Amino acid sequence: MRYLKKTCAVTLSAAMILGMASGMGNVSYASGSVEKEETVYVNLKTDGTVNDITVSDWLKNITGNGDISDVSNLTDIENVKGDESFTRNSDGTITWKADSKDIYYQGKSNEELPVGVSISYQLDGKQMEASEMAGKSGKVTITIRYENKSVYKDEINGKTTEMNTPFLMASAVILPVDKFSNVTVSQGKMVSEGSNQILVAYGMPGLSESLELSDKLEKEMDKKISDMVMITADVTDFSLGSIYTVATSEEFSDIDLDGGSDIKDVETAIDDLADATDELIAGSGKLSDGLTTMQDSFETYAKGVDDVSKGATDLSKGADQLSKGVSQYTKGVKSLTTGASQYVTGTQALAAGVKEYVAGEKLIDAGVTELHNNAKGFPAQYSKFSNGLLTYISGVNQIANVENIQKLAAGSQAVSDGIAEINSGLSGLEGSYDNYDSVLAVLQSIDKSQLPAEEQGKLEQAVNALQQITGNQKNAVKELKNATDGGSQLAGAAKTISGTMTSLSKQAPALAAAGEELKVYDTQISNGISGVTGGISSLYDGVKKLSDNNEILLTGASTLNAKGLDLTAGIGQLTDSSKTLDASAKKLSKGAGKLSKGTTKLHGATKDVSAGVDKLQNGSMDLFKGMNQFKSEGTGKIQSEYDNNIKNVLKRFESLTKGADEYKTFSGIADGMDGKVKFIFQTAEISSEDE
Repeated sequence: MRYLKKTCAVTLSAAMILGMASGMGNVSYASGSVEKEETVYVNLKTDGTVNDITVSDWLKNITGNGDISDVSNLTDIENVKGDESFTRNSDGTITWKADSKDIYYQGKSNEELPVGVSISYQLDGKQMEASEMAGKSGKVTITIRYENKSVYKDEINGKTTEMNTPFLMASAVILPVDKFSNVTVSQGKMVSEGSNQILVAYGMPGLSESLELSDKLEKEMDKKISDMVMITADVTDFSLGSIYTVATSEEFSDIDLDGGSDIKDVETAIDDLADATDELIAGSGKLSDGLTTMQDSFETYAKGVDDVSKGATDLSKGADQLSKGVSQYTKGVKSLTTGASQYVTGTQALAAGVKEYVAGEKLIDAGVTELHNNAKGFPAQYSKFSNGLLTYISGVNQIANVENIQKLAAGSQAVSDGIAEINSGLSGLEGSYDNYDSVLAVLQSIDKSQLPAEEQGKLEQAVNALQQITGNQKNAVKELKNATDGGSQLAGAAKTISGTMTSLSKQAPALAAAGEELKVYDTQISNGISGVTGGISSLYDGVKKLSDNNEILLTGASTLNAKGLDLTAGIGQLTDSSKTLDASAKKLSKGAGKLSKGTTKLHGATKDVSAGVDKLQNGSMDLFKGMNQFKSEGTGKIQSEYDNNIKNVLKRFESLTKGADEYKTFSGIADGMDGKVKFIFQTAEISSEDE
């Protein structure tokens, strides 16, 4: 019924605009290149019989096309606002040479109209022809009947159904006040304007049949928007101007049901109402059962209340003890705060010591690295010396040969040079002792008591390793110096050999013995160098391991220091929280006392609750019975009425809005072109002068 009321409102609004007779105003179209607005003018005889049909078309050239293709069944077509020409095509279309302009043309038609008007007249209850009415006086009845002859087919509820294209028809006529008085109209309105009365009547032919209304609804609808309008008046010297009637389906096409969403919403709402009623019935049954169970269990509840009352008393006593314990706990927090401050001070000292240790270790690393780099050249240097020595010995063994004597002289010189280089290297090693001693002094100055147990062990291991490496190096250098001291004798022997080269041949046995002695010295020196380089390598590896742990020590010390600060902040929060806890414990103690008193009152009120539960259970039984009655007499009838009557009407009305939207023209329209059409009927005047 909501849509029927909306349609009535739309109809009344449209009918009140008498200007419809001369034009419907602006029309809204969908976007397209060309749109067609058509007005069909129908001249009628006084009884509504058609005399002549003239159609006026307006082609709106929206995109400025040069040519416009149109479809029209009109004859005697002529351009009424320009000189643009057209040609008829073999397929029945016509093409206008629009030159980007709008086209206004009109023509004649003999086609059957989709709607019609018939008019009859009575004077004092007697049926009369219009010509007989002229000049008469008395009680006049004018009956206007609207006819809908436009039919289309649509599928509704699974069946193909024949429907009338919906048309709103509104008639208007001027009734002079000096001739017409006591005017009434069955469907319409009267508007007074000076010496004239403007009567507007309306109807929607075929709508009731298309909606397939029930007898009751059809009677209600016929009272408001039937196919027939009756006008009565007291008349003096009867004459009547033209009756203008406008017919359009446009008002129906403008009613947007949003694809049926409103109808579906109504269906869903009614189904939800029925489901909710069933749920309420089921819920009220469960409520009754639950209250019965509650009633049976209330004795247990009452006993529980008694237990709660006793427990609240115990809680009050326990809360008082808790308050005292919290006070003691708060004192302990103060002691903890003092200890934490001392601990943080220790961590800060430890962090400072670790930084000093790392700085000293870096000095060791630099010295050992330099020593290691210098020692790398020892084997090559001594190899050069050893090769010269062996050459010398070989020369001694071949002393009898002049060439051998020359080789011996060269070898003696190589021995002398090698010994000088070894002595230079040993001096560099002895100079590095001070670096080791300074590093050891730094490590030994660290206060171990400020370090964690694990870090104390690492520091002690580092000191022991460095002492051992230093001792090994000193021993190796000492052995090498002993060896080179012997080498000095070799150097002297080499010089002696070089100075007494002429007597070498005679002293060959002595030279051979000296050569063997040189081999022994060579072996001693070689072993000493191996010991030295091995010790330096071990020292280098150990120092690098210490260096690898520097960042770990620094990070650990920094973290420990930061955690100490966090601990200080946490202790501060703990102190604040302990104060809050102390205050809360006191409040809890007071609250527990109040709870104990409250439970005592609850225990006393339990009897009143028991009586209320009995009344509530009885009421729930009444509710259950009432919900079943509500379903049978209320929601059940609503759903039945909707399914049997309203649902079908709504679906048919939805089809009517689609049918109205699809009726675009009377004389024809090209594919893809949007259009609107309205019909204007004008009857002949009735006047005694026409007789």
